[in-house]
Amino acid sequence: MFIMTGSVVFLAISFLLFTRSIVEKSQEEELKKAEDRIFEKMEQYDHDDSVTPKFGGTLGSNLEIPYYLTYIVYDSDSYTLLATNDPFLPFLPNTNKKARHYFQKDYFFDGDLDILYYAEPHTNNKNHNIIIAVVLNIDNNQASALFASLPRAILSMAIPILFISFMLALFLTKKTIKPVAKITKAAQSVTIENLSDLLPMTGYDDEIDELSKTFNSLFLRLKQDFERERQFSSDVSHELNTPLTVISGQANLLLRWGKKDPKQLETSLNAIKTEAKTMQAIIANLLQISRVESGRIKPQISEVVIGGLFSWLAEEFKAVAPDAKINFDITDITLRTDSEMLHQILTVIISNSIKYAGENCSIHLHAEKRDGLVLIEQSDDGPGFTEESLPHIFQRFYRADESHSRKIAGSGLGLAIARTLCNALGAKIKARNMIPHGAGFTIEFPDD
Repeated sequence: MFIMTGSVVFLAISFLLFTRSIVEKSQEEELKKAEDRIFEKMEQYDHDDSVTPKFGGTLGSNLEIPYYLTYIVYDSDSYTLLATNDPFLPFLPNTNKKARHYFQKDYFFDGDLDILYYAEPHTNNKNHNIIIAVVLNIDNNQASALFASLPRAILSMAIPILFISFMLALFLTKKTIKPVAKITKAAQSVTIENLSDLLPMTGYDDEIDELSKTFNSLFLRLKQDFERERQFSSDVSHELNTPLTVISGQANLLLRWGKKDPKQLETSLNAIKTEAKTMQAIIANLLQISRVESGRIKPQISEVVIGGLFSWLAEEFKAVAPDAKINFDITDITLRTDSEMLHQILTVIISNSIKYAGENCSIHLHAEKRDGLVLIEQSDDGPGFTEESLPHIFQRFYRADESHSRKIAGSGLGLAIARTLCNALGAKIKARNMIPHGAGFTIEFPDD
């Protein structure tokens, strides 16, 4: 409010001073021109008795200067009056090429002398040093009177401007702050449990609504992150609880009586060893995901011949799953990426196919360039994915069976690791069902 009022007053005063400077400049030019005419007249009357150095007098009515200007001409050495049209004017000193303000209090018996004048020294034809001063009486100057009254007028306007500004600022502030106050109150009540509660909208589609939308989007993302973390913690607990339960049960069995039975002892120790390996695999996989996501493991980019990688994978899986049929396209397509990470991604999805489609499955690997992308595709002839499981297969610990049974070995982290590695390589991995049956994966790399 005060800034608004101050700005109005400042602009008004600035305009006033600017206008006043223009008027004063115009008055100064007018005084200079009049002084020049008087000097020319003095040159003409140097030998004329009508202008006597002793008594002074007027220079005639044909000076062609405005009627409201007065003048005085005097000898600056002897201070002898030479000419004037106002006998009450004092001997005014030289103004050094500028108009000056001159004020003398109680100069007249009924008032003060308040003038603007311009005075300049000259040497006439008789080598006398004279000063010619032209005067504008400020008391009778309407422009000066107007400028003198304007500051009071501006100050008198400041009070209503201040009041109007206050009311306007109060109205605008209430109108602006009201939705912000609602948003603040709603945001203060947000907790982890009610992150889905949206902040209110004004309906004007303005900056306040944009702020609400931003916060609402943030809260929804936070809710999704919290839900993922909760699910992750629950899944980790579930996955680690099963081997720990087995280990604990086998240990108790051995403590009670099993250690005396060599057969039971061997069975229990093998079970404990197997479950310990499962826990180690879960922890190792989680650590790998964490390191890749945090950037501690960085891709080592090199030129990879995809056909050679396919051949390498086929040879590896002959020893792991000799009954699985892995065929691939012989291709010389190259890709700039991390060969170890890409190898691990393909190992995960091939292992996933063998796990769910069976050891006698057929797997096909294919690569091609299309629409500015390098596509690596893998498919099998297994049962494929259910429609319910397809959107979730890249989630950590997700398994297609709702009971999360352990009938199929694994921790449920393989495809999550594959997606994490793809993100690190700047690639996208997608899953789909094949026709008439089977599961398929596509990895999309930008063709740099």
